[in-house]
Amino acid sequence: MRAIDDWLIEHGNRVASELDRRADQICRSVSVQLERTYPGLCLDGDRADAVQFQKQMFEASPRRMHRLLQTALRLRAVEIIQRECKWMLDLAPQYGVTSHHMYAMARWYFEAARTLATIDSADRRALDMIEQLFLQTFDYKGLATRS
Repeated sequence: MRAIDDWLIEHGNRVASELDRRADQICRSVSVQLERTYPGLCLDGDRADAVQFQKQMFEASPRRMHRLLQTALRLRAVEIIQRECKWMLDLAPQYGVTSHHMYAMARWYFEAARTLATIDSADRRALDMIEQLFLQTFDYKGLATRS
């Protein structure tokens, strides 16, 4: 982790700013992927506002992930990723969201970030390491990658 800590000190704020500049595009891309891939996710027929709630979840979830990444980059504290992701894993099942869904969302977020943000190769390697923290945490029981 020393390499990522050193990178955060030198480059974390700059990369956070670039990702924030592209946040709308990145998060919208992830929202669309979530909606297309999991059309029944978070759709609770017992709710009067079921469709609105589902749409809100599709839009808000990538934004939450973006804010978590922003916090980790700006505070130079990637350890908060594991803590917050584990908290989400405990909360999400009540909405039908599993580690598999969150794992997919993390993959799509970083894929969109690599495509839409202007980030050099050294910064991409560091972001790849941070992505792995998300993926490992969402797959902490080995469930996310199973089909």
